[in-house]
Amino acid sequence: MRELFLVSVLLMMILMTGSVAAADNTTCEVGVLVSYQYSDDTARINPTFEITDSGVGLNYTRTYDPSSDYTKLIFQHTNISSSNLTLTVRAPGYITAERRLNLTLNPRDPRDTRYYASLNLLLNATEAYRLGRDVTERANRILNFTSGSEVLVITTAGLVKYRNKTTEDVIEGILNRAGGVISYGKANILTLRRTAVDPFCTAFIIKKGKDLLMAFYRNSTLVYLGTVSQNMTITQWNNLTSRLGEDAFPFASLANAWAVGAPADLLKQAAFHGHMCIGTISGYAMSKTLYMYYPPLQDWSTGSPIEITNYVTIGVPGGSDDDALILALDNTPGKRSYLGFDTSGTGADASMVGFIRWNSRTNTGTLVVMKFDQQALIDLYKRETGATAVSELKFNAWLVKKVTQNPTSLVTIVKELDNLTADQYYYLAGREVNYNQVNETHGLDMEYINRLNLPNATRATPATSAGGVSYTELREIGKMAAEMAKNIFMAERGVNLERDSLNIAVLTSAGYVYLNGTPTDACYDGIFEVLGSRLSRKNLLPIHSPFYKPLWFTFVLKGADGRTLDSVYITYNPTTGALTAGATPDGIRVNDIGPAALNDAARDTANSRIFGSSYFSIESIANAWKYDIPYDQLVTFLFHNHVCPGVQPGFFITEYAFENYPLEAGQQYQWFGTSIYCKDDALLYLMGVSPGTGTYFAKRVLQDELESPMIPGGSEEGILILWDPVKKVGKAVMISFRWPQFDLSDCTTRNAMFEKWAAAFIMLYSGQTPAYMTSPMVLTKEVEKWITEDELRVIQSGANGNPLAYLRSIPARTLDDLIPVNNGGSQSGNQGGVPGGSTGGSTGGVSSGSHGVTGVHAGYSPGVDLSTSPAGESAASEASEESSVEGKKAYEVKNATSSSSDGESSWYVYGIVGVLVAAGLVAFGFLRGGAGK
Repeated sequence: MRELFLVSVLLMMILMTGSVAAADNTTCEVGVLVSYQYSDDTARINPTFEITDSGVGLNYTRTYDPSSDYTKLIFQHTNISSSNLTLTVRAPGYITAERRLNLTLNPRDPRDTRYYASLNLLLNATEAYRLGRDVTERANRILNFTSGSEVLVITTAGLVKYRNKTTEDVIEGILNRAGGVISYGKANILTLRRTAVDPFCTAFIIKKGKDLLMAFYRNSTLVYLGTVSQNMTITQWNNLTSRLGEDAFPFASLANAWAVGAPADLLKQAAFHGHMCIGTISGYAMSKTLYMYYPPLQDWSTGSPIEITNYVTIGVPGGSDDDALILALDNTPGKRSYLGFDTSGTGADASMVGFIRWNSRTNTGTLVVMKFDQQALIDLYKRETGATAVSELKFNAWLVKKVTQNPTSLVTIVKELDNLTADQYYYLAGREVNYNQVNETHGLDMEYINRLNLPNATRATPATSAGGVSYTELREIGKMAAEMAKNIFMAERGVNLERDSLNIAVLTSAGYVYLNGTPTDACYDGIFEVLGSRLSRKNLLPIHSPFYKPLWFTFVLKGADGRTLDSVYITYNPTTGALTAGATPDGIRVNDIGPAALNDAARDTANSRIFGSSYFSIESIANAWKYDIPYDQLVTFLFHNHVCPGVQPGFFITEYAFENYPLEAGQQYQWFGTSIYCKDDALLYLMGVSPGTGTYFAKRVLQDELESPMIPGGSEEGILILWDPVKKVGKAVMISFRWPQFDLSDCTTRNAMFEKWAAAFIMLYSGQTPAYMTSPMVLTKEVEKWITEDELRVIQSGANGNPLAYLRSIPARTLDDLIPVNNGGSQSGNQGGVPGGSTGGSTGGVSSGSHGVTGVHAGYSPGVDLSTSPAGESAASEASEESSVEGKKAYEVKNATSSSSDGESSWYVYGIVGVLVAAGLVAFGFLRGGAGK
């Protein structure tokens, strides 16, 4: 008994000794066993671990024990007894789990001074992830696409919200359940641009012989199962439209373009626009023609090429081509590189686009005006195919083949002028000086252009194509870049880049730029193979770039402190096929681009030399990404090409519109911008407006006309219009904004100031108030008027220079004043136009110019027998899902059906005089210029 007492005392002394040692520097080991709600994800997803003490991140080493399936996290700590340790476990598609760590000494070995903890965690999937997995599972049972057939997924997931949350996890669920058959790198998943308040839809399409079979879901309800092929019969098309309503053409047009081999970037441009059409294809052709004949000029005097010119696009909204150009050339309005409003009064039309290649060194430019001739293309199609009527899906398939073979054959160059002066440039595009607008935009004023006494420009000799690059070769480039980054991090920092880590981001130009004429999306799959990075996981970030820019990758690791950002920048040389990591003069390749680096002028300058012209894009997006910002903010920053304070008002204006001016069935948003800057890109991406759909107009007006009379220091940003193309009336609302003020006195560099300013707006967007905000943001309406179709046209055409003053001059009226109930019809009745919110061409403004073709189908009747569907899986005759957004629904889709039974197609029909027949199809806007809304 005495011996037992002595042993107990000795053990206590050892334990106490261990506690004292812990106060110095104790090794701690946490064993974690993570499993998932979907058991097959255990082998697929490597979780991300974070250890914090009272919110302060701790560094650890990570090892995996295959014998027990436990992951061991080993770290050092100085005072276990007073610590407040928390383990956070994250995995894409799963709800984050947090556990308090109670570490203890090893009771079995009193000589062991380490502290231990052990956890078994079952992670539950998010609701959106379950939705993505569920619809993919059910679609695969019907279509059997995991057996190796060609498959395409078109989804509105991402920006659309489900129960007030963004739905990128739906995409994650689709990709994981598909098991590699569907991937970003294969470019067979398309995100159809929609807004947060639009319905959530997903379609799975497979090729089956000459037919395309589609399973279409709204939320989790199967709405349609059957053919979506260009060879549909009239009966089949009517069945499709009766089930899908206005979604029929967007999904059918994208599916059929994919089926005939449309390039990945063209498909993404069409998905951004809202559907595939002649205007989108022609805009794609214009971008290629411009680069072929008028490429950016380069200066080789320094040994490496430096571009000394940039493009500005001046469009006429409504022709669909503008949207393709915005994506292809990265000519977004937010970067002041797209401007345009209705200048049809000067001889322009929606099929025309002006390009200015501006040389800031010589202060001169080249002006090129192109157009697409719809009638000429229709006539050529008829001659080549022998068709007497023109169905749009077949016509689009023919156009896709034409544009991939010879893009210049689809467009006409109207003007090619050289030596454009600065004054002439500013007349067309407008100008800012120190963020003050001193020259208003006149847009594509053809009367002015025709009066210019300028010499004809000289076309460049098109470069000889080096031949395409295969999917396998591009995937290998992405894989090699990721492996190179892993090796460099290990060599220079002793850090292993863990697969699937949500603390690693890969920023890249891949997916936008070309390599030897081939889109580079396949690089994504190589990166995913090594690091598990994906856009749906918010850790593969394609930065919007013109298609002719270089291919590069930046691998960023967020430190345990949540702020340090170590990075490796890797470029690809298409001539040698070599990957090169940028380095400092002393050969260091891992560079910090976090806040500390941004606030250090010398380090900031050194980094800018390594990263070159991409530096601001990379460091600004990386420094926003580290806050784990919402998906809609992140992808908007990627679209804009960088993060800056200027983007942020677009988020708040969009939210203001959704909350205070929700759309009713059949309405659409339009935006006429008068103060054009970065926020306009957020409006395009989030509000759903765009030049190609004829719902976004950009005209710089003079600074003194922008100053708000109601809000001291505020600016009148533009006019929000809720337009009803059926009733042909709308509500026009002048929106004003005043910037909040922040204390930025501790920022010693411009980049540091931008990073802190952007961080403040990220906080504001999430409902927090930055401690360093000194005055609040103000966002409000100044004027609200009901307007007629004629008044809309005046606003869209710029109102002789001052649309803001024009809106004020419109008398105050009610809706009943403009639409008397007893004036030949009901206020709520169908008075013509396009129910369901068709955009572009039916707005009362600029005619779409991109549609007006279709005709009788061939007699081929592929179809699918619904009786072969699995038990419990049949297409609903009508969607009966709950709203994807809690509370009042801001936008509704109004289904309609055709009653046509005369044997004609239920599409618009292009006849001798261009009239519309088969009137029952008008409701679907099958040939409209809109975004499918």
